[in-house]
Amino acid sequence: MLSVRSVAVPVVALAVAAGLSGCGSDDPKGTRKPKPTEATSSAAADYLPVPSDVTLTEPGTQLGLGEEGVVAFQRRQDEVGVLAVSVERIERTSFQESFPGWNVDAATAARTPYFVRVRLTNVGDTDLGGLRLDNVLWGDDGTTLEAPNYYKADQLPVCSGDPLPTPFAAGATAELCQVYFIAPTHALENVSFPPFGGLDPITWSGELSPVEKPGKKKGKKHEAGEQPSESASAQGTASGTPSGAPSDEAS
Repeated sequence: MLSVRSVAVPVVALAVAAGLSGCGSDDPKGTRKPKPTEATSSAAADYLPVPSDVTLTEPGTQLGLGEEGVVAFQRRQDEVGVLAVSVERIERTSFQESFPGWNVDAATAARTPYFVRVRLTNVGDTDLGGLRLDNVLWGDDGTTLEAPNYYKADQLPVCSGDPLPTPFAAGATAELCQVYFIAPTHALENVSFPPFGGLDPITWSGELSPVEKPGKKKGKKHEAGEQPSESASAQGTASGTPSGAPSDEAS
């Protein structure tokens, strides 16, 4: 069973068990949303060691869609990954539109799904092949950080939440789509990367789009954070596997 990971601020972490089987994070715990700090001009260079020709984006930087930020994170102990990240598109959708024929529990059905399309380039020395974006890019609704959820491409072809391809050595580039479920009465305000050490997050925000589908005109865009006009509590619309598919596939 997939866990929808949520982190409430400043209280305790909220873990909502979603009725989506298939692939998902086995760890229901999240990371508390960093509290605002006063970043110094040298903070970006200091928060993790990176190659000498890499300049990290200053903590607290607010970026628009299509703008690139360079971030560093610890993939494992003593192993630092460095990615150039551009959030290209944020799509607000619904379970009825994007998860047809799936089953969903009431807690998940009350949420609003968003697809976030990102472009990533490995600008560090560590091969990041197979990396999932848990704990790298979070969906921020202003009070809670939501971890991405993932599936297999045959389960959710429009946005499966794929990991980085293997291998993904220095210089490699990939375009991925991540799936976020935002809590009722909230909206996705930005996509957030919280740097190591509790520094201010680097964020991406901009106009929301409908799900881009081949042969369909793009609909009206909305500013990130604007509440959906349609009900987010779709009934009988999504599950971890489509109807008729096995529900116990290994991720």
